[in-house]
Parts: sequence; C-alpha cells; structure tokens
Amino acid sequence: MRKLKRFVLMILLLFVPLCLSGCSSKDKVPQNEIRIGILNTPNDVAVARNKNFFEEKFPNKKITFITFDSGVDANKALMSGGVDFATMGDTNGIVALTAGIPVKLLWINEMCGANESLIVKKESGINSLADLKGKKVATPFASTSHYSLMITLKKAGLEKKVQLLDMDTQNIVAAWKRGNIDAAYTWQPTLSQLQTDGKVLVDSSDLSKAGYSTGNITLVSKAFLKQHPQDVKKFVSVLARTHQLRKNNYNETVKAAAKQTGISVSDADKQMRGTQWPSLKAEYSKEYLGQAGDLGQFVVEMQRAGKFMYGQQTISYAPTLEQFRKFVYQEGENGIN
Repeated sequence: MRKLKRFVLMILLLFVPLCLSGCSSKDKVPQNEIRIGILNTPNDVAVARNKNFFEEKFPNKKITFITFDSGVDANKALMSGGVDFATMGDTNGIVALTAGIPVKLLWINEMCGANESLIVKKESGINSLADLKGKKVATPFASTSHYSLMITLKKAGLEKKVQLLDMDTQNIVAAWKRGNIDAAYTWQPTLSQLQTDGKVLVDSSDLSKAGYSTGNITLVSKAFLKQHPQDVKKFVSVLARTHQLRKNNYNETVKAAAKQTGISVSDADKQMRGTQWPSLKAEYSKEYLGQAGDLGQFVVEMQRAGKFMYGQQTISYAPTLEQFRKFVYQEGENGIN
C-alpha cells in the first residue's frame, strides 16, 4: 500500500549494480542482531512487537525495528544491507525483483480487501464506474491502490477517460476537503476520513475475486538467508504465531496492534477487518506462495501485476514466472515451529 515514485526507481536501477559490485553483503549482516524494516500499521509485525514474540524467539539477539514511510525506503535499505527483513506492498516487491535487489519473498503479512477502496463524494453524482468519466481521481502512484485503480478503470473502459492525480494519503485528504478531487483509491485509515461524506464504489476484495489480488509482504535479504537460515525459519514462526492468535482471539490481536501503533482500538479494528492473514499452512500452498517450486496463485497474480506495471512504465521489464519462482522462498513451512 506504499508509494514508489518513478524517479526513485530510476535511482534504484542505477545504484543496484554499483552496490552489487562494490559492496560486501556478508560484511553487512550482523551476527548478533536482527534488523527488521516495518510499516507503522496494525499488522502481524505490530502484534508480535507488542507481545514480545520476537524477543522470546531470539533471546540471545538484539532485535532492531526500523520504521519506513514507504516501500521505496525499505527497498533502498535492503539494497544497501541496512536491514535483514522488510515489509512493503507487493507492488514494491515486484520493483525489488526487477531492480535486482538481492532478496526473496518470504511472507504475506496480509491480503488487502475492504481496507483499500475506490471512494467517491456523495454529492458528486457518481453512482457507478461509468460516471467517473472526466472526473479527477487521486491515488498514490505505484502503490497497490494505484494498481487496483488502473485495473478497475481498464475493466470499465475508462483507463484514458479520467484525470489521474498522484497524491500521498495526506494530500488526498486535503484535496478531498477542498473539493479538488472527485474520487480516490486509497487505504485505511485515510478511508475513514473520507467516508463521512463519501461512499465506496469498489474495494480490493472485489478485485481479488476477479483474480487481481494485492497484499503486504515481507522480503528477506539473501545474505541473511544464506548465513542464518534457521533464524529465517524462526522469524516466520513468529509471524505465523500472530496469524494464529488473530484466528483464536481477534479482539486481543486488535488491542495489541492498536497499542503498538498508537491508534484507537476502533481504528485498528477498521483496518484489520478489511484484511486477511493467511495461516502458516495456507502461506506455502497453491493459494498463496506455493511450495517445492510450484508457484501459488498469489505469486501468479503478482507476475500479472508485473506485466501491467511494465506497461505503465513503472518497472524496467515484465518479470517471468520463472523469475518469480527463483524470487520466492522455497523452504515453505518445513521445519517451522
């Protein structure tokens, strides 16, 4: 759900070869510290932090959390060896793959649903997608919301018939209040601020049913994976534990996420109810990441998104299924407890 500007992508593409030839990833992996790049959202990592699950699983290591405002910042940190794990929107994961950042797709933190939506002003006269023709629609470009919006417009035959505006979430709220935009595709908690005088036309759960899934994912650096494969399994087990906790005690999970991120329980509930947290078994199944070299449906849909992003000129090439097969963590749930 995070933004990636094209000029930053250009910098990534120019910088990666230099880093790969001139930097030693091995030297950048601390032996007694695990560095985790996070987003300040009520997700599984936030719950695990609040519950001290990481400290329990890694009693002899220092756990350092580094907050990023966007997937581009997380990718830059992964590229430079500044973090070992990082959470981001899956569109930024596709950027990491095509930019040659030495990482693997390890985990799906959450699948987007009603927490990301296309919302319009109630008084705008927009009652269907067809009514968007000629209207001003804002979204953070190269985010999962941007991808979902473009797919929605394409399916409705409106891809070139609306005025698209690139705005971050704060500017979307400001433009909405000023009356400068008619609609926006964005995520919670921004949606809640727009819903007082807005209505939802479509959300990402609708697109998921049509085969256009989006989600937040965690990447792991190849250097860390090579040197600490058992720690990677332990990391997965921590997040799997939070997914199981949500299934068993949703209210406890919401309270933990709210406390960790500094938002109200009500706001955390709104954001979390619109997402799905796959179980450990589901993560490494044909529905999501796949296993034993067979790609799951979510990864297949990521590859489709990569083709779309290439067509939109936000990445340098369209990655193949074989490239995605090498990109995904292959160990699955084996040995994770």
